[in-house]
Amino acid sequence: MTAPEIDVLFPVRQARTSLPEALGDILAQREVTLRVLAVVDLGPAGEDDGSRAWLEARAREEPRLIVLPGEGRGAAAALQLALEQVRAPLLSHMEADDRCPPERLARLHAALTPQLDGVTSRVEFLGEPSPGMQRYLAWQNSLLSGARMAAERFLEIPALHQTGLYRSEVVRAVGGYVPRGPWPVDIDFWFRWFAHERAVTKLAEPLYAWRQHSEQSTRSGGAHGRASLRAAKLHALAEHLRARDGGPPPLHLLAHGRALKRWRKALTDAGLAPDTQHEWHPLESARAPSLPTEGVLLAVYGMADQRAAARAALGALPEPQRLIFTG
Repeated sequence: MTAPEIDVLFPVRQARTSLPEALGDILAQREVTLRVLAVVDLGPAGEDDGSRAWLEARAREEPRLIVLPGEGRGAAAALQLALEQVRAPLLSHMEADDRCPPERLARLHAALTPQLDGVTSRVEFLGEPSPGMQRYLAWQNSLLSGARMAAERFLEIPALHQTGLYRSEVVRAVGGYVPRGPWPVDIDFWFRWFAHERAVTKLAEPLYAWRQHSEQSTRSGGAHGRASLRAAKLHALAEHLRARDGGPPPLHLLAHGRALKRWRKALTDAGLAPDTQHEWHPLESARAPSLPTEGVLLAVYGMADQRAAARAALGALPEPQRLIFTG
C-alpha cells in the first residue's frame, strides 16, 4: 500500500526547550509520507528564544521540514499561514511542547474511513495538570462518537484539534483557522466543523500527550477566559438556532443561582433573550420544573453530576436539537 501523504502544521513560539522532542516525535512517524510546516511565531515584543535558528539548522539536514516565518499574531494566524502551504490531501497538527508515539498518524489514518472527514484521539497528560484540567480531560475523553462531540460542543472544546487527522479540503471548506471573534481558534474550529455537519470520530486509544504547565495559554485567561469562551458559545448558539427550519425556535433557560442571572443577561445582551427561565438545581430536586413542549432547552450545568441528574429528570430529549447543555 502507498503511504498516506500528510502535512503536519507545527506552530512554534518560544519553545526551544521542548522543540527537539516534539519535532522528533513527528519526524519519527511510521508508515506515512509527511512534511512538517513549522511556523515560528514571535513573542509579544518580537522576541525569539532561538527556536527559529534551531529549526533552520535542522531543516538544512531534514528535507521534510519547512520553516516559515510567523507574523507574531498568535496561534490562529500561525495555523492559517501553515494551512496556506498545505499540499497533501491530509493534514495534522502538533504543538511544540507536546509528545506523541511513532504510530500516531498511521493509527489515525487507518481509522479514517471514506465516511469520515477527520479522526481525533483521546489524550493523556504530561506534567502536572490542575484538578480543573483533570475534570476537563476526563469529560473530553468520554466523547468518542462524533454525535456526542457535536451534542456537547456548547460545554467546552470537545476534542483537542492537535490530536486529529483531517482532510485538507474539508478544513479549508469550514473556514480554516480564522476565528470569528476574540476567542480560542480551537473552540471556533469545532463550532464551524459541526455547523457544516462534518463527520468525525475519536479513537479510544490515547495517541497524544498534552503538556501541562502554569503558563500555558489555556490557564492564562484572555482568549481562554470564561468571558471569551461564553462569547464564543453565544455566537455559535445564535448560529445554531438561526439554522433551524422555520427560524429560531423559542429558547427556555434552565439554571440556578448566579448562573441563571449571568446567562439570562448574557443571552439578552447577545440578542437571544430566553422566552422563559426556570430556577432548577437537578441535584436538589429530582423532578424537573414544568416546561414548554416547544422550543429548545438551554441547560446551564457545567458539572457532570448535574448533567446526569438533569438528563434523568428530563428524559431522552434529543441533543442538541431539543436540549443543549452549556456551562
